[in-house]
Amino acid sequence: MATIIDGKKRIPFMRGMLVHYLIERGFSYEEAYEVADAIRKTLPKRKGIERKELLKLIDQAIRTEHGERQVGDLVFWERLPTSITVEGKDETGPFSKERLAHSVQVAGLSLDQSYELAGHLESMLLGQRAQRVNSQMLEELVEVMLAEQYDQGYAERYRVWRAWQELDQPLIVLIGGASGVGKTSLAISMANVLDIPRVAATDDIRQIMRLMLSPELMPSIHTSSYLAWSNLPSDVREADPVLTGFREQVKVVSLGVRAILDRCLEEHSSVIIDGVHLLPDFLEKWKRDHPHSFVTQLCLAVSERRVYEERFTKRAKEAPARAGDKYLSHMDEIQKIQEHIMEVSTQCDIPIIDTSAVSTVEEATKLALMLVVEQLQDREEIKRVLGGEERKKRKKG
Repeated sequence: MATIIDGKKRIPFMRGMLVHYLIERGFSYEEAYEVADAIRKTLPKRKGIERKELLKLIDQAIRTEHGERQVGDLVFWERLPTSITVEGKDETGPFSKERLAHSVQVAGLSLDQSYELAGHLESMLLGQRAQRVNSQMLEELVEVMLAEQYDQGYAERYRVWRAWQELDQPLIVLIGGASGVGKTSLAISMANVLDIPRVAATDDIRQIMRLMLSPELMPSIHTSSYLAWSNLPSDVREADPVLTGFREQVKVVSLGVRAILDRCLEEHSSVIIDGVHLLPDFLEKWKRDHPHSFVTQLCLAVSERRVYEERFTKRAKEAPARAGDKYLSHMDEIQKIQEHIMEVSTQCDIPIIDTSAVSTVEEATKLALMLVVEQLQDREEIKRVLGGEERKKRKKG
């Protein structure tokens, strides 16, 4: 039996070990056996073979029959590590495929795509016998894989998200849109992906205000957004009472929204707020007064009335307390409010997602995350962090 000479070690060549090694890297049993058998047939003529020469023989045999394939370092006689330790700035712990997949979703990948990428990265590191890796190197590897397997846009969004995490600043995500467009479902999904523990809805803010302010004192908040006009005095109803009542309600609820935003900044806490009352023009002054806050805003809409009506019907079946007839009988008012929200959002350069064009919450979340990261990308603070990373890479090179 031929012997592998690896430094001071002498290891007998065993065909089964090479077969097992290749199968773990995607070869079929027949393919792996064919390569291993070809190598064994070349070895009986010699008692020992140096490590470097054997690896060259195996590499040539694989290339001859199978072309370019990912096969690791080909050191099949050494046991691969079964775990990887990640060394971070503040903590050190085991590599987690689930944790990495979770973080990669921010780049715009689906959950399945994120898990697949994390699995490939883990396999690659184990194949390279990397038992310890620092977090920065891990992030750079993710960036490279995103660019190679998808495109540079995914890698760039991942870099932007890393830059925001480096700044350690609270993130405020505002999701506006008319009733029934999917704001709450999206807010919960995004909070899960972004690890934001605080989620608020403007309907909850309005409800608290109702308990504090009587109908006589503040009539506009004591009804639905699309019926707020009905509580307005006849002498203040302008040309379009639906929008007049809606904007009056938004004006009041916006006070509560701004209070939550102020509190989050004071507590250095990220938050996602969703609601019909997040009209951009009512929040512009707050944004100007807090120029260094990280605020991203989105607008959801349902462009097709038929799809809109179907959603209210479906929601009524899933949550009987939210009667669908109530919304369906006021579709004209709801659509008028939606058109106004979209018009104001467009004027304020707020991106709009047509949720009638997406089939799942996951798909809507993917689009929303991409838009959030793209908005962060325009921030000067992010650009400075990214510029610093580029200079470090050039120095290393």
